[in-house]
Amino acid sequence: MERADVVIVGGGIIGASIAYHLAARGVRDVVVLEREQLGSGSTTRNAGGVRLQFSTEINVRLSLRSLPRIERFQEEMGVDPHLRQVGYLFLITEERDVAPFGASLAMWKRLGVPAERLDAAGVQGVFPEVRVDDLRFATLCMRDGYCDPSSLLNGYVARAKDKGVQFREEQPVVGITLDGNRVTAVRTATAEIACETIVNAAGAWAAEVGAFAGVDLPIRPLRRQIFVTEGVPGLDRDFPLTVEFSSSLYFHRESGGVLMGMADPTDGPGFDSSVNWDFLPTLVERALYRLPILERTSVKTGWAGFYEDTPDKHPIIGAVGVDGFLCAAGFSGHGIMHAPATGEAMAELIVDGRSTLDITALTYDRFRRGDLIKEHNVI
Repeated sequence: MERADVVIVGGGIIGASIAYHLAARGVRDVVVLEREQLGSGSTTRNAGGVRLQFSTEINVRLSLRSLPRIERFQEEMGVDPHLRQVGYLFLITEERDVAPFGASLAMWKRLGVPAERLDAAGVQGVFPEVRVDDLRFATLCMRDGYCDPSSLLNGYVARAKDKGVQFREEQPVVGITLDGNRVTAVRTATAEIACETIVNAAGAWAAEVGAFAGVDLPIRPLRRQIFVTEGVPGLDRDFPLTVEFSSSLYFHRESGGVLMGMADPTDGPGFDSSVNWDFLPTLVERALYRLPILERTSVKTGWAGFYEDTPDKHPIIGAVGVDGFLCAAGFSGHGIMHAPATGEAMAELIVDGRSTLDITALTYDRFRRGDLIKEHNVI
């Protein structure tokens, strides 16, 4: 039987960040197991958004820890993350969202988030092509933007390998061995690795991995679809990543065209990652309403990936009731932007027994207690 100090299940951005941060803390015997190829779950199917504008303090603090690391990622990791800090522009058009975003603006000011409230004229000043006749107000933070998820993943993997971490692809976990209430080994189809610590960073598949240890994780896969247009004549410059909050429509510049996505309300939980082209007309109709200049172009491609959704749209970070078994999953679409802080926090938990960032709000026990912390600003 092989041995390792820590086995991480999941070779996406969260697992890779945890592996890198463990190795940076001197934990050399780390193995990352990936069921397919590194990043093939949600990471490389992500729109790459990076933002400070969340409605709960813990999510804002995760972003405040993570964003500076992404801003200096090339210096630290030697890989350019292609960060475009063009801002996140939230368009508020419904009365039900006025009070929550008003409360968020007050919290952001307290925490030092440089977000501002804009009226219709202010929005047209930064993005004249967007429709604002139904706008109540908008929020804009120019430190927000988007990056390339694959570059972040590649940076963490490369630097973790430099420090001795093993990444094993095409190695789905088929079981976890327990001795009483303690993990002792992880099993794949071809190997068994004895270890004292297992980290479940399996994203949309985290509930399946949890079940191997007898842990019921309230994490479910939700399909999210992205479409990209050809170039748009007259829209050949950067503009903010824009969110029509009432519909969940969002769009940003991508490869000379526009990347756009919107949640399909008819989609239930499941692992179907095919593109539902029948949904495209619904999305296009909404996109044309909000950004009429898109009538000058056409959709050239699309893909689908998964949110790893929890009941309160927050991740589970930390112990989950079995000794030596920890979880870092359930990011509900925000794993890319919170990967730096999560990797650091998990490494601290494993090495020091505690995190310098207060993550008590994200404990597994909150579901048993009914102490959920609902994130309003989820698209």
